[in-house]
Amino acid sequence: MLTKIRSVLNYKLTIAELIGINLLIGIPYLAVGLVWSSTHTDHLHSMRGADLVVSFLGSIVSWPVLLVANVCMT
Repeated sequence: MLTKIRSVLNYKLTIAELIGINLLIGIPYLAVGLVWSSTHTDHLHSMRGADLVVSFLGSIVSWPVLLVANVCMT
């Protein structure tokens, strides 16, 4: 068991492979976040300027927490 863990941890990746893995994970994450934020905009109506932008971007990034906690970011 320990040798299997060591072999996994010793596996080396190139920079291109790391970038590819990040894109494969990041694009769907941000797409779901954009859909989530676009459908849950009730708290954004009273905001203007930088507050609106930061709150919208924050809800894109933190959509899993908002999904589980069912809270509204203000």
